[in-house]
Parts: sequence; C-alpha cells; structure tokens
Amino acid sequence: MDAETRFEFAQSVARHIGAFLLAHYRLQGTAAHAKADHTLVSQADTQADVLVRRLLRAADPEAALLTEEGGARYPEDARGAWIVDPLDGTHNFVFGLPLWGVSVAYVDESGYPSVAAAYFPALQAMYSAWRGHGAWLNGRRIHVRRAAPEHGVALLGVCWPSSRPFRCRPWPWKVRAVGSGVWQQALVAQGATLAAVDCAPRLWDAAAGVLLVQEAGGVVQAFEGPSFFPLVPGQDYRRARAHLIAAGSPETLARVLEVLTGSS
Repeated sequence: MDAETRFEFAQSVARHIGAFLLAHYRLQGTAAHAKADHTLVSQADTQADVLVRRLLRAADPEAALLTEEGGARYPEDARGAWIVDPLDGTHNFVFGLPLWGVSVAYVDESGYPSVAAAYFPALQAMYSAWRGHGAWLNGRRIHVRRAAPEHGVALLGVCWPSSRPFRCRPWPWKVRAVGSGVWQQALVAQGATLAAVDCAPRLWDAAAGVLLVQEAGGVVQAFEGPSFFPLVPGQDYRRARAHLIAAGSPETLARVLEVLTGSS
C-alpha cells in the first residue's frame, strides 16, 4: 500500500467506524463502565475496536496495529503501524455530547506519522493530513493561527488531568476543555485555537493530531519527559504518556510554556 492509498484508506476507515458509532450515539447518553485507570469504556468502544482491527488486518496485514482497547506493543520487526483510537472522547460520547471522534494514523518505517485522519461524525468534520503535502478539513486546506497570542483574544485548549500538578500563572487567554485530545489538536491545525495543552495523552490520543498540526504549519513539543516519536521497536505503549503542547508557532508555544510552568 503506497502513501496516497494509505491517506485515502485512513479516511475511509475513520468514516466507516464513525458511521458505526453514530448509530450507537444517543443525546441522552449511553451505558459505560470504568476501567482500572478510572477512564470510561462503553460497549461501542470495544465493538468499534474489533471492527477497526478487522478492517485493517484485511487491507494491510503486514502493518502492526496499536489501539486503546487492543494491543499496544510496537513489534521489533515492524515496518510500520496503524495507531487508532476508535472512540476519542468516550466521556463526551457516553453523556451525549457531540465532541467525540475516530482517530487514525499510520506510522511508517521512520517511526513518525505519515498519514492521519480524525473524523467527528456528529459534527460532520473530517480532518486529514499527509506528511509533506498538507492538512485538510472536509477537503479544504487548513493552516494554523501564527499571529502572536494577545491577551484575552485567543482560545487555548486544555486536556486534564495531569499526572502531576503544575504551578501555572494566570492564563491570559480564554480556556476550553473539550474532552477530546485529537479534536483540540485539530482545532489548532485549523486556526480556531492558538494552542492546545495535553497533560497526559497516550499514543493513540496524539498520533493523528501531531501530524495534523505539523502539516498545517504548527509545532508540537513535549514540555516534560519524552515525546512518543519516533516509535521504539519492542516498546509497549500501554502505559506510556507524554506532556504535549501543540501551537501555531514556536513563539506561541514558548509563551504557553512560560505560563504553564510559571517561568519567566
């Protein structure tokens, strides 16, 4: 499967899983139970995971597959891997909020994402990215907001909780916690928010969003500890987490980091 085929296939998979989930979505909410890490999982999560594995195994059997509800080890001999969160924003989905979606990314032999798709069925929004070619929302090219962040006139996306406390300065921007890591990264990619802070994402929470932001002209940086990429052969990413900032420019990223850490 060449890069262009994978780019189109990632979107096809995201749409297919999204249609399945939308059929199970209810505005009044749906049943779920808590996992050991206190996050929620619904029957739709597990069924979507089975479905996405079936689709990817049939179309690209040589690629590894890492998902939230399935295996998370990157094989020693892997030549590439699909990284999928079949339902990003489970809490939103369970409680009837429309801010949830399907996150699909392919990591090639370099260990970095090369194509990505993030589909939000309830919003009819398909974000896509192809390394070296750009990023799109419903087929229209998107770009980050590169203007310097001004006091009080920009939005900042935040996903909590963090694995440790931070001594933040007062935020000089409006803050939105959207409940979906990939969606807040997509908002940075389209220029709707100036930056996004995600304090405890797992690999499948970040893979598609990282490429979306980069291909829209933005930057992504781990502000504490290692980043996810490049993937390390033999590593199990089940418990791996990172602290990420996605921003429209290095200047914006530096300003957000200054506020987040209380440094000057």
